[in-house]
Amino acid sequence: MKISSFLFTALTILMSLSTAISSQSPLLNFLNCFSHSSTVSQVIYTPNNTSFTTILNQKMIHKKFQTATTPKPLAIIAAKDASHVQATIICAKSNNIQIRIRSGGHDYEGYSYVSDVPFVILDMFNINSVDINLQEETAWVDSGATLGKIYYNIAKKSSSLAFPAGVCFSLGAGGHFSGGGYGNLMRKYGLSVDNIIDAIIVDVNGNIFDRKSMGEDLFWAIRGGGGASFGVILSWKLKLVHVPSQITVFNVKRNVDEGATDVVYKWQLVAPKLPKDLFIRVQPNVVQIDNGTKNIVQVSFIGQFSGTTERLLLLISKSFPELGLKNSDCFSMPWINSTLFAYGRPIGTPLEALLEGPQAGYSKGQSDYVKKPIPKIALESIWKKMIEGETLFMQWNPYGGRMEEILSSQTPFPHRAGNLFKIQYYNSWIDGSPESIERHVNFSRSFYKLMTPYVSHSPREAFLNYRDADIGANHPSNTTKFAVAQTYGSKYFKGNFKRLVNVKTKVDPENFFRYEQSIPTKTY
Repeated sequence: MKISSFLFTALTILMSLSTAISSQSPLLNFLNCFSHSSTVSQVIYTPNNTSFTTILNQKMIHKKFQTATTPKPLAIIAAKDASHVQATIICAKSNNIQIRIRSGGHDYEGYSYVSDVPFVILDMFNINSVDINLQEETAWVDSGATLGKIYYNIAKKSSSLAFPAGVCFSLGAGGHFSGGGYGNLMRKYGLSVDNIIDAIIVDVNGNIFDRKSMGEDLFWAIRGGGGASFGVILSWKLKLVHVPSQITVFNVKRNVDEGATDVVYKWQLVAPKLPKDLFIRVQPNVVQIDNGTKNIVQVSFIGQFSGTTERLLLLISKSFPELGLKNSDCFSMPWINSTLFAYGRPIGTPLEALLEGPQAGYSKGQSDYVKKPIPKIALESIWKKMIEGETLFMQWNPYGGRMEEILSSQTPFPHRAGNLFKIQYYNSWIDGSPESIERHVNFSRSFYKLMTPYVSHSPREAFLNYRDADIGANHPSNTTKFAVAQTYGSKYFKGNFKRLVNVKTKVDPENFFRYEQSIPTKTY
């Protein structure tokens, strides 16, 4: 990816600004401004366009934001190149219109496409190229590229290279990487941001920078601090990692009434200490048995090993015999096929499935970090609570390995050594009635409260990419905005929050790039 491909003359921007007529509405001024730098009809959709709702909803995976009462953008800019991004920033800023930046649309709280003030959506999904350099073992990927497209393109060029990123392949690179990015290779290679070596960003003034020209402070901030607080990231340069020709995977299921609790307890003790090549995720969820007459908790132990089945079985027999892993549980496949397996797709699924879009639904997501093993008696209480709610499941992702070797200050993502595992809570349901949404969200909150004694505290840490609007939502009405930001900032970033505020204040002093849980300036 060449920086020169994004060059956009400052003269064009200045001309567009000079033609804005103050007596018009902010939207008309915005459109007038934008029209001098781009062909409006190709990239801008307003509510008057017949395809407006389609464009709005196609990357909105949470149906709870598709209601008639949900605030709608003044316009959607489906940018096709850097000049459209620059014009959006300049024209929105000059007309006091907020920007919401969307790549994959997986934002749990809809912050990338909903706001309570006049706003436009800057959609990045058309800026989605993936350029692999085999000689360098690198890749330039645009923010609108999905993880599935990135994986697919890497595999088309090489069977020995990969990239450590998420399991869900409809995630957009823009948000996933800027929040940290993790997946089944995290214990061996760390997070996505630990393997990003350059980036292209458009700042608040419409300028385009790479790593060298933006400076190390800003480059540090966007790799885990949330890119949307600092600018619009056009693309990332990834350092690809090596994988063997065959990966061994398994998915062993154990019911709680068949001793799964003992296995889960032992998993807490051994999973973070296993060799880096082995990643075993625990996924408890509620299933029906006895012809649908009884609900129980079933735990899936989903594993990925960078080696042969024989080596894996020997390792498990020594370190984790309670799992009862058998040769028949194990499947050998190329890394690219393991990405589909990890997502729950059947073996033999065509690779083109990686290019599929997201499925919309109703959900509530949250997160936690665990530093001490959860006692067995507490696990039993957790299973009981899960059965009450029926629709909530968890993903427990083991730490250790490379994750504990990287300093917590090396990137804004601070959750490193000292964690046994991270929990994702995900409550997903079908009924979209207001009563159903309220009931499920309240259950998620009560489950989160139940977990309080067993997870990190002071602060109770959380993962930025699993944004939770409840964090910082219960302050008194007279609490300053900065104090609220310190609440969620301490949970997402711990001691790195202060440095993020300093970078923000330097690069965006007027706090143009903001959303409900963005990084504030010092004077915010």
